[in-house]
Amino acid sequence: MNFKIEIPEDKILISKGDLRAVLKEMMEEIKAEKDDKDIMTIKQAAEFLKVSVPTIRKLIDSNDIPYFQRGQVIRLNRGAVKAWIQKNSGEHTPKVNNL
Repeated sequence: MNFKIEIPEDKILISKGDLRAVLKEMMEEIKAEKDDKDIMTIKQAAEFLKVSVPTIRKLIDSNDIPYFQRGQVIRLNRGAVKAWIQKNSGEHTPKVNNL
């Protein structure tokens, strides 16, 4: 018994696992690209972090939050701010006393 499978030339075969890996890699690249290009003003950073503009200015003055400055203009990179949040997110968790 001989079987012949015909696949149109514009189609490719890929395993589900390989497809999943390729899609995951593509999504990570897209996310990294978006984060790297997303530059915020101080006001936008305050809205993003849900804090006041003076709070952002204090964080900048004390070099607690990542930012960059070109002349008088201060900007924050959304990806860097997200990484800063993740790095510092565990610092203020309350300790639970064991009874």
